[in-house]
Amino acid sequence: MSTFKELGLSDSRIEALSRQQITVPTYIQIEGYPIVRKQQDIWLSAPTGSGKTLAYLLPLLAGIDLSTTDLQVAILSPTQELAVQIHDCIRTLESSTNPSLRSQLLIGNASALRQKEKLKKKPHLVVGTLGRMLELGRTRKLKLHVCRSVVIDEADNLLADDRIADVEAFIKMTPRDRQLIFTSATQKGGAFGIAESIGKDVQWRAARSSQVQAPAIEHSYVETRYYNKGRVLQQLLQSLTPERAIVFVHRNVSAEELGDELSRRLPQLAVIHGNLSKFARQNALDCFRSGEIKVLIASDVAARGLDIKGVTHIFNVDLPSSSDDYIHRVGRTGRMGASGHALSLASEDEMKLIRRYERDLNIRIERLTLDD
Repeated sequence: MSTFKELGLSDSRIEALSRQQITVPTYIQIEGYPIVRKQQDIWLSAPTGSGKTLAYLLPLLAGIDLSTTDLQVAILSPTQELAVQIHDCIRTLESSTNPSLRSQLLIGNASALRQKEKLKKKPHLVVGTLGRMLELGRTRKLKLHVCRSVVIDEADNLLADDRIADVEAFIKMTPRDRQLIFTSATQKGGAFGIAESIGKDVQWRAARSSQVQAPAIEHSYVETRYYNKGRVLQQLLQSLTPERAIVFVHRNVSAEELGDELSRRLPQLAVIHGNLSKFARQNALDCFRSGEIKVLIASDVAARGLDIKGVTHIFNVDLPSSSDDYIHRVGRTGRMGASGHALSLASEDEMKLIRRYERDLNIRIERLTLDD
């Protein structure tokens, strides 16, 4: 087992990690650090909660040249929430190790004018959502001509058919010899082929099941009619009294409607979806993290990459159409060795999805009744 010292981290950064109870590198961090540090293209694949963000952040931060005002690193995120989380991680790490490092968050649903003003302070590193970063790059407010590393977080999402053209347009604004870093929680698939076509000798590094502690997640489902899901969910929440639960639905309007239905009996509840303002979304997440809110109803905007400690239950009111999306959702619980429970509310025509998850993911999803 390697240590952070053996990887080459400074004593001050090791101390900063220790203050967050991070004392031993994970497998994906050990594998990724030297490759990222050498500025080679890489795809980092590992389950949620296995430390992928630090696997690229630690070597990138170690390579930042603070003597220049050049923008050196750009990190693309599929969601505002994940971008905020990554930026918070950077600020926490660097507040005591490199206080002179300048980083900036660039996301939608925030003042573009204010972001343009802050860019005049010449950040060394930017983190943001694809749409806002591309907009600022095209207007030359975000100067990418010397950016040497681009991270495409949750790459299986950002390299999807409806986004790949924008990703390629962003990459074309950076130097030809820049480094590309891709991350995902899923196994090698079509997205890796796309990465190989836009990168250079992209190295694949993945944490195998024997190298990652298997999430202690109990999978189950309750069969119910679609129109009855709200009432069944209310009964489950009242009987299970989860310490911290995320309820997933597909659409923004569904999140609002379900929140209205449940709020009469469950006051410790918040809703988060894509149509809310940046402030409202962040406030809901902050209340959920602090424990002020016990139940968070979310559209899929919150499913990818978020690391919220202590989530005990995941409820799927609308079942995800793919097994990969199921893994992303339920991966919000059972993180870093903790136990968790994933419970899906399946209508008759959704039972085929339950069977698909079992087959594709090699898991057993137990049937429960309300009597159970």
